[in-house]
Amino acid sequence: MDRSWLVKTRLDELSAALAERGLTVRIGTGALVAWNPAASRTDDPAGRAMNPGLSQYVALCGHEDGSLNWYWCWTGPTRDAPLETEHLCAAEEIDYAADLMAKVLRIDDEDE
Repeated sequence: MDRSWLVKTRLDELSAALAERGLTVRIGTGALVAWNPAASRTDDPAGRAMNPGLSQYVALCGHEDGSLNWYWCWTGPTRDAPLETEHLCAAEEIDYAADLMAKVLRIDDEDE
């Protein structure tokens, strides 16, 4: 069964939900990366901004039971190490995935 339409649909849905939360998104094949544009500002005091900014990859993959699921993608302990993945949630849980990603990419305002 070709699931490419469903994968594209879910990626587009998560991208839109992340954009609503103020994040910038780039979609790839079966994955996306989101980043917080506030973390990339160069006019912030030293130590507040990160270059190229806070970012997080997630991939949409088949789970053991055949369902589609979101997975966090983490870099390995060394530059040449393969990516490590961790289950995030089911593919249809768009708002839940977007909320968690927004929380990970949030920068707390010092004035709060």
